[in-house]
Amino acid sequence: METQRILMRSLAVVVVASVIWTITDADNKVNVKHTCCTVVSTAELTDTITGFRMQNESLPCVKAIM
Repeated sequence: METQRILMRSLAVVVVASVIWTITDADNKVNVKHTCCTVVSTAELTDTITGFRMQNESLPCVKAIM
């Protein structure tokens, strides 16, 4: 009887810990903001180019010239 009680408590702790872990992991993925280009365009430029910056590919960022 005592063994069942210990087993149930241990199982409850594992379930609570896994729920907390899942919730906090999901929050981190939702609030991620990228400070790089993730999509590029091949549209023709009509403005004068005054400077540029190159960005190498490092997922989720794509290779781009800005």
